[in-house]
Amino acid sequence: MLSHEALNLFRLHVERHGDIDVAANRETYRELQRAGLVRAVSTYAGGPESAYRMTREGFERRAELLARAKAAG
Repeated sequence: MLSHEALNLFRLHVERHGDIDVAANRETYRELQRAGLVRAVSTYAGGPESAYRMTREGFERRAELLARAKAAG
């Protein structure tokens, strides 16, 4: 079960195409990662775990998760 914060971050991640402050949301991103919905990637400029990409499971479940995020308010 994902927290309210994780559902909201997933929604923002989808809406903003991943353009979110990772440092400010790292623990919530890690929750999404533990659930298998995103994976951490390294970038040349940002270093290790500086960006997150949606996994296949996250992509396949996005409609369900977006509906849950909307219902949670």
